[in-house]
Amino acid sequence: MKKSIGDFAESLILEQVNDVKSGKALPPSHSGKQQAPAGIDISKVSVPNSFMKEILGEQYTPQDEEEPAKGMPKLVWVEDEEPEQEPEPVVLTEETGSQLISLLEEVRDLLREMTTTGMIGTNMAGPQSDAFKATEKKYGYKTCSPAKSRKAILKASIKSRLKK
Repeated sequence: MKKSIGDFAESLILEQVNDVKSGKALPPSHSGKQQAPAGIDISKVSVPNSFMKEILGEQYTPQDEEEPAKGMPKLVWVEDEEPEQEPEPVVLTEETGSQLISLLEEVRDLLREMTTTGMIGTNMAGPQSDAFKATEKKYGYKTCSPAKSRKAILKASIKSRLKK
């Protein structure tokens, strides 16, 4: 089994943790060795391109050392003196007509198949009739009618309570 550098580093760290747990070694903070502080600023460290090429191999492509742009570039609009002319309409020939007809037949067949399999919504309930309104009224449901104000809503609800 091949081991990568990550597996090797993991085994070293686990070995050190096991030594600390078993009492063979002190934790890194108490070992007395001077360690680098965690807050060192390495943002201005430059790595030469030759070293990067050596480590990364063919994956590394050096980037140009150009300075970033100082500001936004100015946008310049160039207006054409001659406006573009619309293309002339193409005459419909028998060949293009037959191609269009075959495409339309394929679309029709596809739509027919989609509606039969339920991919495109169809109203399976059929048209609504007034029979539902009579049934709803029979069970005490109110019809949807917008009220003018809160006062009108309150009056309507009081009237319906008194009728019951």
